[in-house]
Amino acid sequence: MNYCSRWLWALMLAVLAAPALQAKEELVTLPKRDTVQLTIYNSVDLTLVQETRTLSFKKGNNRLQFSWAQTLIDPTSVEFRALTQGDKLEVLDTSYPAESNEMLIWTISAEADVSARVEISYFTSGLTWSAQYVGMLAADEASMTLTAYVSVTNRSGEEYENAQVRLVVGSINLVEKINQLAGGERERYKRDAEGEMRRATRESAGKKDIVKEGLSEYYIYTVGGTETIPHGWSKRLESFVQAGVPVSTVYTYDARKYGAGLTKLLTFKNNVEHKLGKEPLPEGTVRLYRTMGGNALSYVGEVATPYIAKNDEIKVNAGADAEVTMKLTRLGLEKKDLAFRRWGGRAEDQSLEGWTTVEDFKLEVKNFRNKDVRFEINLVFGGDFDFDSSAEASKVDFQTRRFAQELKAGSSTQIAFKLTTRNGTNVKNR
Repeated sequence: MNYCSRWLWALMLAVLAAPALQAKEELVTLPKRDTVQLTIYNSVDLTLVQETRTLSFKKGNNRLQFSWAQTLIDPTSVEFRALTQGDKLEVLDTSYPAESNEMLIWTISAEADVSARVEISYFTSGLTWSAQYVGMLAADEASMTLTAYVSVTNRSGEEYENAQVRLVVGSINLVEKINQLAGGERERYKRDAEGEMRRATRESAGKKDIVKEGLSEYYIYTVGGTETIPHGWSKRLESFVQAGVPVSTVYTYDARKYGAGLTKLLTFKNNVEHKLGKEPLPEGTVRLYRTMGGNALSYVGEVATPYIAKNDEIKVNAGADAEVTMKLTRLGLEKKDLAFRRWGGRAEDQSLEGWTTVEDFKLEVKNFRNKDVRFEINLVFGGDFDFDSSAEASKVDFQTRRFAQELKAGSSTQIAFKLTTRNGTNVKNR
């Protein structure tokens, strides 16, 4: 039974069971929703529902009934607000019938016969979302068509017809604290958290960037269009399609992230230059495919990403490529500047306290492809060291040196470098 029908049925029951209305008390019959908006906060299983309807009020007192039977609606969170004719309408009281613990009744006073647009909002649980991004690469892998989807699952007990879906991306600190509490303390705190989520939703309206407030960092992302999401269903909603998104390929060596050998990374950014960047994007999974002709597709790679702020870069691991290779060879090792601690005249009355190692390496990168490629080699060293090389290397951090070059089609390059490492009492920089 959908939400509108449930309300009307509850009203009919009230008419049959209750004594006749007083002369100036009218029963408001609820029409179908005009709009419904769902703002879903995944990590705390909390969704703000905002419904609008156009209601006809008679002069005098009008009774409006709300029921949450067989749903996960939080009855303490239900609010009524007149969006129009607010100067002619007043909520006199909210009552909870003794014979039912699944409904409330508002008594609303109207100065005259009026038609008003009203909002009824509340929090519920049981609604979750996930985001997926599917990129279809061109044959040369230089661009792609990127399609964004949001999948919404509804286990709230309620059906939402023609709903606009919004997602809380990132975290609202006050709301996140719910997960740290249990039992009665959680219930007492929940009201404050719901109030904070209402405020964040209201104040972020129209903003196209991440809101940063203290420990909070969030964005309200709106999925285009509307969709009916019945209870017990999952719906996949298309958020946007963008053709011609530029894609770059970088062959990367970083043993900490990708293991031994070169890894092919396909990259793009959430910015205007990549035909994106209008707003931050929800966390999700990015999957890339290559068309193989006809209806055939080839899977390229995927990455799970946190929310994607404006100008953030996304790197998708496409694995190794046999046509672009790297070989690192140690050519020599020398140990020098030995320092001993002695405590006697015998040969064994001493221990090595300081030493310096000098290592010579050759790095060779080969490109067997018929087009130019770009590579990035990240080398990580420990301890107190000096680094000298035949090619320019950038300092990424105190441990990491990076070689980044373009390599012509069918060519190779060799880079020599020397690593001098001081150990023990020979260390200069501690």
